[in-house]
Amino acid sequence: MKDFLKQKRNITVLIVWGALVLALIGGLIANTVAYRGGNMTKAVFDHRLLFFFSCLGMMTLVYLVELIFRIRLPLYLELACTCFSFMGLAGGTVFGLYGVFPQYDKVLHTTSGVLFSIMGMSLASLLLKNQPLGARRVVAAVAIALFFSLTVGYLWELYEFSLDTVIGSMNNQRWQSGMYPVDMGDGTYLVPNRRGTALIDTMGDMIVNFFGTLALLIPVLIVCFKKPDRLSLFEIQVTQRKKSLPPENNAPEAKE
Repeated sequence: MKDFLKQKRNITVLIVWGALVLALIGGLIANTVAYRGGNMTKAVFDHRLLFFFSCLGMMTLVYLVELIFRIRLPLYLELACTCFSFMGLAGGTVFGLYGVFPQYDKVLHTTSGVLFSIMGMSLASLLLKNQPLGARRVVAAVAIALFFSLTVGYLWELYEFSLDTVIGSMNNQRWQSGMYPVDMGDGTYLVPNRRGTALIDTMGDMIVNFFGTLALLIPVLIVCFKKPDRLSLFEIQVTQRKKSLPPENNAPEAKE
C-alpha cells in the first residue's frame, strides 16, 4: 500500500475516484429522502437506484480492466473515463440533469465520441506496436479508433433499447415522450411524428457521436501524419509481473 501511494498518479486517481463516489452516495441519499418523503415515485427511485449501481460499477471497471490485463492507460484517459462514467450515469439520472438541461444527453453523446476515439487510439497502440512508425501506422490507428468509437455508440443504443424493452417504465430512448395519451384500442397510440421520437433520439445520438469522433480524429490524423511520433500520447503501458527470485542455497559448504 505504501508503494502504491508513493506514485503521484495513483494518489490523483484515488482522490478523484473517492470524491466522485462520495458525490454519488450523496445523490443516493438525496433520492432516498425524496422517495421516503413521498416526493418521488417508486418507479423513478428504482430507475435511479439501478443507475447508481451502474455508475459505481463503470467507475471501478476501468481500474479492474487495468488490473486484470496488466495494462496502464494514460493518466488523462483514466480520469476522463472515470468522470465520464459519473456524468453519464449519475449526472443525467441519479441527479436528474436530463430534466434540468434538455440537451444534456446530446452533450454526453458528443463527448463520448471524443472519449472513445481516444480509447480507440490507445487500443490501436497495442495492436500496432510491432508495426513500423510512419504514415501507414497513423492511418491504421485512426481507422481503428473510428470504428471503435462508432461501435461503442452503437452498442450503447442497443443497451438503451434493451432496458426500455425489458423494463417498460424506462424511457431511455424517449419513446414515451412522443405518445399522446390516446389508446386506439388495438395496442397502438397516436404519435406527433411519423418517425417516432425514439428513432429520432437514437439517430440523433449516433450522429452527434459521429461528429464528436471526427472532431478528435481529424486533428489527430493531421498532426500525427506529419509527426508520427505523436502517437506516443495514446500509448498503453503493459506492466510486467514481478518474477520471484530463486531461493538462496543456504546449505553449508562441504569441508574438504
